[in-house]
Amino acid sequence: MPITIDQPLRVLDQDQFGLISYEVIEHAFAIHKELGRFFDEDVYQNELLRRLGQRAIKEVWIYATHGDFQKAYRVDLLVDQGAPFELKAVQQLNDQHRSQLINYLMLTGLHHGKLINFRPNRVEHEFVNNHITLAQRRAFRIEIGRWMSTAAECQRFQDILVAMLQDWGTCLDLELYTDALTHFFGGVETVFRNVEVRSHGVIVGTQKLRLINESTAFRLTSLSRDLENFESHLRRLLQHTLLKEILWVNVTLEEVAFVSVKVG
Repeated sequence: MPITIDQPLRVLDQDQFGLISYEVIEHAFAIHKELGRFFDEDVYQNELLRRLGQRAIKEVWIYATHGDFQKAYRVDLLVDQGAPFELKAVQQLNDQHRSQLINYLMLTGLHHGKLINFRPNRVEHEFVNNHITLAQRRAFRIEIGRWMSTAAECQRFQDILVAMLQDWGTCLDLELYTDALTHFFGGVETVFRNVEVRSHGVIVGTQKLRLINESTAFRLTSLSRDLENFESHLRRLLQHTLLKEILWVNVTLEEVAFVSVKVG
């Protein structure tokens, strides 16, 4: 199975999730008032678990598998088998935290989750919702009009990425796809390499890049705008290294665009 979860799940509608969320947030405010705001995340997690009793499960694991590659994700708290909560103890919630929970919702097929942050003076909490289905995420089109790589491994790169997207769907954490490609091309020690950076013929440093061979790097993005600007900076990167090309793939819900970026 491409996606497996170590606990049985049930999909909740918005009203069902809202009732559970209200109760959990009441507990969160009470914990914050009693313990204060300076403990680590796991302290608040354990106290919530204690108060919710058998209704809550700590650290539900999600496994994304493709071939002999597997990546594990951990949901902090699952309540009543269908309400996931991600707990934080940070200065402020940000887009990275929201994206993390959306990724979990897509992987599990659940529609509603909530972020809770115990660090501020008042508990910070946000709903995160997802209604994009796996079927929608698998119904992408492939654009290869500018895919003209001379690398022998190019077709294998494309085939592997398309196959895993057909398994997992688009819109997931880009690191998942990147880590899987790294695995299939020999692992971190083989793929993640230092590349010399040159300016006016002088080496001014090195840059860690992911390579499928000595002269070809790859980069995955999920951009919805400013693609031309991004590509122009990829070309500048190439101009200051000895690389011949970058295999750039932009993954969005509806389209997976393959581009071979070269100098000139």
